[in-house]
Amino acid sequence: MNKVFWIDGGAGRAIAAIPALLKYDRLNPNTEWSVLVAGWDNLYWGIPELQDKSYGIDTKGLFDNVISKADIVITPEPYRNPAYFNQKVSLVEGFDLEINGTTDHSDLGIPKMIFNKAETNVSLKTIQELKERQKKSKTIVIQPFGRGAQPLMANEKQQTTEVGDEESRSLSSAAYLSLAKKLSLKYNLIFFGEPQFQLAQDTFASNFTCDLRQWGSLIKEADYFVGVDSVGQHMARAVGTPGTVIFGSTFPVNTSYPDFFQIIEKIGAKKYSPIRLVGLDSALANRINDKLMDFEEAEINDIFKKIVADIELKVK
Repeated sequence: MNKVFWIDGGAGRAIAAIPALLKYDRLNPNTEWSVLVAGWDNLYWGIPELQDKSYGIDTKGLFDNVISKADIVITPEPYRNPAYFNQKVSLVEGFDLEINGTTDHSDLGIPKMIFNKAETNVSLKTIQELKERQKKSKTIVIQPFGRGAQPLMANEKQQTTEVGDEESRSLSSAAYLSLAKKLSLKYNLIFFGEPQFQLAQDTFASNFTCDLRQWGSLIKEADYFVGVDSVGQHMARAVGTPGTVIFGSTFPVNTSYPDFFQIIEKIGAKKYSPIRLVGLDSALANRINDKLMDFEEAEINDIFKKIVADIELKVK
């Protein structure tokens, strides 16, 4: 049977699906199959089992050469699986349920990304130049804003001065700036985010513009990662870079790797947002979760101390 798996959603989901796809390839050596990755097929480049089987949605001839020849087209959706939305499995395990039809995840690997020499050389050069400029021995890539973030305010030069996130997955601008200021006293910082999210007040982290593959390579060569529930943490797990992930409205057991990262959550009521299940309920849940990423200065101090302690424990 010729199968096509259609992976949609954000880049983090594309990375989280990798272990299940590799497992499927391993368990079905004589099966013809392909994977469509909406917008992120380049994240599969370099992985021998996936590179030649993966296609972007805009690939010329995709329908005639791949989709029309399939016996079945499957769109795996962990968010609609009760084990997922009841916090019984992770996103990685949810894709295993959907793709391999199993609740036995004992043979499931971890996400992976593979980079070529050119990507690695750019990352090494970037970090070396940063060390010479910021004069610190250890380098952190920091991603303070998630996919739902939006620029809210700008100054007279049309530079962003505040970022908001109705999904409560991003740090508040004030919380990020406070944390970045403290971290910059001990570490070199690289801001991971699109240019419109680079705050005008941020004099603490260096800006770098590149595609997601290069970001993954930078995270690999960095010493540590600090982020929120977004693609950066999936990349950090895929390349084995230790880190701290700060959570607001989402649940670490679902969307992260609590056995690998230091997880930080604000104490308070949290309601599951049934995204991809029902619309209005998600918006209502976001109202309950609205303040989960707003941190007072004392809380930022505590987060900073926990990050420093984790770095001293895991980074030599």
